[in-house]
Amino acid sequence: MQTVALHAGEPLPGSIAGYDAVVSLGSARAAYDDTLPWLAAELSFLDRLLAAEVPVFGICFGAQALARALGARLYRLDAPEIGWVETASRSALPAGPWLSWHYDRFDLPAGATRLAANEVSVQAFSFGPHTGVQFHPEATQQIARSWMEVTSPPAGSTRALFRDADAAWERAACQAPKLFSAWLDGDLAGR
Repeated sequence: MQTVALHAGEPLPGSIAGYDAVVSLGSARAAYDDTLPWLAAELSFLDRLLAAEVPVFGICFGAQALARALGARLYRLDAPEIGWVETASRSALPAGPWLSWHYDRFDLPAGATRLAANEVSVQAFSFGPHTGVQFHPEATQQIARSWMEVTSPPAGSTRALFRDADAAWERAACQAPKLFSAWLDGDLAGR
């Protein structure tokens, strides 16, 4: 396993040979902000992974970047979606609850399968072996608290994440391994 912190100046691998799967994580930045010095490299890397059919799992910003690489339009939300979302779907996608923490959204890429959506945005999609989720299955309470320290969420928007939310955190922690297994097993693959 290899982790690359693009925002910290770490380079992506020159070759995708030997990669069985890749997870593209979130960022406080926008996947449509071409002034980011590392974004072009990430989009190029995603293009190579897509061409080689190396399964990609995009989380929040990673899902937005994956959607962009697939030709979808990305744009800013009028108000951020921060809180718990359920993802009722007709696929193997676990329902959640999932922590949502994003300021941007994307249109469903052409040819992709919508796995879940709500009134705010597409919450999950698949395109062949690739899956993008707008929510954060990797998040823990500690991770969410660290986001509060480095971002400026609207006042009161994070209260529901911690107040009387232990059951939601426990359910999300149980669902995350099921979600990653469904992706790795191909159960979420768009047909």
